[in-house]
Amino acid sequence: MFAQTHHALTGSRYAGSLGMYQNPASTLSSADTTDISLANAHFNTYTNYINFGYAPLLSKNPALTLNPSIGDYPRELITNFHLNIISFKHKLNEKTAIGFGINLRSLINVNTSHYNLTDSTNDIINFFEQNSKSLPFNASLATSNWLEYVANISRNIIDNRKYLLNIGGNIRMNRGLAGVVGSLGNFQYRKYYYSGVDAYEITNADFMYGISTTLAAWDNAQTFKENYRNLRGQMKTGASLDVGTEILIKEDQSSDWFYEGLDYNYGWKIGLSLVDLGFAKYEYFSESAISSGMKQNITPEILIDKFFGAVNSLADFNDSIATVVEKFEHLKGNFNIYHPTRFNVNIDRRINPFIYINAALSLPFSLVSNSHYITRDIAYLNVTPRIENRNVGFYLPISYNPKTTWNVGAALRAGPIMLGLNDLHVFNNKTDLQNIGAYVSFLFHFRKHVPKEHFDFLRCTKKTL
Repeated sequence: MFAQTHHALTGSRYAGSLGMYQNPASTLSSADTTDISLANAHFNTYTNYINFGYAPLLSKNPALTLNPSIGDYPRELITNFHLNIISFKHKLNEKTAIGFGINLRSLINVNTSHYNLTDSTNDIINFFEQNSKSLPFNASLATSNWLEYVANISRNIIDNRKYLLNIGGNIRMNRGLAGVVGSLGNFQYRKYYYSGVDAYEITNADFMYGISTTLAAWDNAQTFKENYRNLRGQMKTGASLDVGTEILIKEDQSSDWFYEGLDYNYGWKIGLSLVDLGFAKYEYFSESAISSGMKQNITPEILIDKFFGAVNSLADFNDSIATVVEKFEHLKGNFNIYHPTRFNVNIDRRINPFIYINAALSLPFSLVSNSHYITRDIAYLNVTPRIENRNVGFYLPISYNPKTTWNVGAALRAGPIMLGLNDLHVFNNKTDLQNIGAYVSFLFHFRKHVPKEHFDFLRCTKKTL
């Protein structure tokens, strides 16, 4: 569900330059000599903070619902937005392909430990009453937004009568546009009686909030050109790496793999890749801060008086925080937000020249410790039957992930345009539209001309590889 590329196209030879974001080795086995993709976008979101619905979506009088999620469990929000501004792939020869891309990417993670929310929760005192068994309470936030430049190369290293082996890699350089990190740790309170009524004292809380200087670079008193110059000056450079391999097991020993116009009549195609090994870099805004401990006799009522109506800026917020915590200091220097690294396994089975079945497994993991700022993704398994030729394709991705369990989507490709939806239940009384994904793609193929006599010669079953 949360792959970085369009998962209905995963494994397809018509994915072209878009395939390099899932497996950098796949560009060499794609269908055409050259392809260009423009303005490709996909968006996925998952949250259990709220329930949002518009159901039944296709009825005359659909009912809008928007409610907080009731229950006692951990909450989380994960969103993933990827705008591929341009991608390009070109095969230099039968052994080597290169590509490049420019992408705008955004990730948001918000997580909390378990807490109880009921229909009767209407103020902070009710919340404290219902959550005395949820302590200590913890929460974290990370969002990373960056512009990246991708260089790809894929190379064939083995081509014999049994199989073909390609390897590939992407180098990604990025510029951090906006980064925010935050946490609330070891939040605890105690109940006591005061004048015959229940009262609460906050006994501990550790805060941290870091904001990038890019978010404070815009000044409404300046021109757009001046603001753009200031923003560029605040951007930091980060980097990431992708590596992958692809094995195509031949089904017909007379096949030729690299001439345009020929079908790739493999029996199996197996891909392995590691993607997004890297980070985006930012600089702390001067009002970023970290605190620990709480002073004595700090009640919810005191916090409400200090923060609600009295805070107009982050500097005001810091001034108020400093009066209620034991230790307070500003954060300085640069910080990195690490991408959600993923290990991808892809198996593609060719049934005939037009029908394929693809299975894709994506497992997120991290190579850095939890003491770093990390954005996380969701593991998923997709099985996608597809019917396709050069001009049109129909895809039926069936996906499983630990959050929303099973989803059935669909995608249609017609010429250069592809549209896809991750969950078709949105058309059938769907009441959790907060967990949805969609994508659109514009991919233009340029096929190398092969003269008929040359084409017929290559088709000859007596050709020896």
